[in-house]
Amino acid sequence: MSVYGNWTRHVLTASAVAALVAAAPAVAVANGAMAHPEGTLKLASRQLVSGSTVLIRGEMFAERGKLQLLLVSVAGRFQLGEVTADSVGGFAESLEVPANLALGAYRLVAIATDEDEVASLNVELLAAAPEADEENEHAGAGAGAANHSEDGEHAEAAEPTDEPLSLDRAGSPLVTGGAVVAILLALVTGGLLLRRPQGVT
Repeated sequence: MSVYGNWTRHVLTASAVAALVAAAPAVAVANGAMAHPEGTLKLASRQLVSGSTVLIRGEMFAERGKLQLLLVSVAGRFQLGEVTADSVGGFAESLEVPANLALGAYRLVAIATDEDEVASLNVELLAAAPEADEENEHAGAGAGAANHSEDGEHAEAAEPTDEPLSLDRAGSPLVTGGAVVAILLALVTGGLLLRRPQGVT
């Protein structure tokens, strides 16, 4: 083979290698994009309640891909849980919001297995409602039940029965004494009339 032919072959080989090296980053980016496309996170409300359970839905993620769901703020990253997308890249998972997080603004973030962020959503963390109202409601319900029970007992006691009532008769001393005196006077008067001599007018 001539010197010209060898030179041409070396030039072509070097060009092919250079082309492969130049294309490698683009191929890597394309493979990464195919591995975990960016998806969408959905919530019923962007206001999360501390210590509660929230339903998180996802769409357009990598098929069968695993994702870490985090709450991210200036204070750090706090994990909610791990989910796995279905055959069409979607998921629906109920996860608990930690009760020890500071209240305020957060980002709900989905992280792929290679630590790449593939979706995010701005949310706000609110305090849970106080339990005092619920306790008062239970106390009021208990008092109402007790009153109802007492009313039922009173109503049952007031029902008529076949037994006669044994009530003491109230007697006034003046009335009783007056009746006795009247009887005695009647007896004395009757006796005097009987002993009165006949013919006396």
